[in-house]
Amino acid sequence: MKISQFQAGKFQSIHAYDYQYFLPEPIDHSFEIDSGDLQVQLEKSTRLLGELNAMARMVPDIDLFIMSFINNEATLSSKIEGTQTELDDVFKAENDINVEQKDDWLEVRLYIDTLNESIKKLDKLPISMRLIKQMHKTLLSSGRGKNKSPGEFRTSQNWIGGTSINNADFIPPHQHFLYELMSDLEQFLHTRNSVPDIIKIAIIHYQFETIHPFLDGNGRIGRILIPLYLVSKGLLSKPLFYMSAFFEANKDDYYKKLMNARLKNDFSDWIMFFLRGVEQTAKHGIETLMAILDMKNNLTKKIHDESGNRSSNNLRLFDELFKTPFIQVNQVKEKLCVSPTTAKYIVDDLVEIGVLKELTNNKRNRLFAFQPYLSLLNKPFPIQNDDKKI
Repeated sequence: MKISQFQAGKFQSIHAYDYQYFLPEPIDHSFEIDSGDLQVQLEKSTRLLGELNAMARMVPDIDLFIMSFINNEATLSSKIEGTQTELDDVFKAENDINVEQKDDWLEVRLYIDTLNESIKKLDKLPISMRLIKQMHKTLLSSGRGKNKSPGEFRTSQNWIGGTSINNADFIPPHQHFLYELMSDLEQFLHTRNSVPDIIKIAIIHYQFETIHPFLDGNGRIGRILIPLYLVSKGLLSKPLFYMSAFFEANKDDYYKKLMNARLKNDFSDWIMFFLRGVEQTAKHGIETLMAILDMKNNLTKKIHDESGNRSSNNLRLFDELFKTPFIQVNQVKEKLCVSPTTAKYIVDDLVEIGVLKELTNNKRNRLFAFQPYLSLLNKPFPIQNDDKKI
């Protein structure tokens, strides 16, 4: 089937109810790229994703950085849903979070748990309805989502946007069709055909968000599926690629392209938008990783040159900061197995060198941040909105 000829679905009515839901067309087809622009963009996106993957393979100690990339993804993906947690908050302990922020903070932490657990499970369990339900169960295991049937497909009608089903922006398919549609999506995931994997996950993401199989958490699960699929297909050896920054920077276009694919059969434009997102996300990942490596090398040399006989301990803490960029003196004592006095000297040294910055003015329980690292992770996504049609 040619991508440009795909008919997204149709509206159907429920007797005795004054609304229409959208019933999407099954996607288990062998799609054919019938646009030169799409083919050119596919090649660009594939090349940049390959460069990011190659870089991740070559970087020593790459696992030091993975958790920070995951934390950043969790923050941005949750922000799309309206949470107010910032990356700086994610690294803090629960006791350091204000009461009014705890629900948002918990949602981000659950996203992190979901992503980490699902990647670990890939060795034994392929992406499937079973895995997706397990992901959802973790994502909504506590907090605001715990009463939204964690791990179970919805058994009632939901809607997107608006204050009720009567003024909704979009009404997904009736619950009676969920297993049929999700079975088709699962089949498409594993069908061997000529559809390039990057285009395949663009279609999967679109279809999952259109089906909206859960009462809550659909957007977050749909975004987790992107890196999960790329890792499962070997396009990524390490989970360093996340598109939520692109979607957040282009939130209006993101929803518009999804809606136009459904309502106007503008499927090619959605795929082009997604492919541009892959290209720009991979490029941003490469630039961020290179900047982190340069910063790490420069500060390693500076710590070695300026720390005197404490350079060994100072460098040990420096490595730990890539995993835990917020730290207190008592945590340094425990992590490095040193005395409280030595821990204080190490922290003071790294403050003097410019590695750590104190966030509190307390005499006790002082909190320090690895500011050079956090600044790179918080760097805005450099996106130019481009609404050209194919």
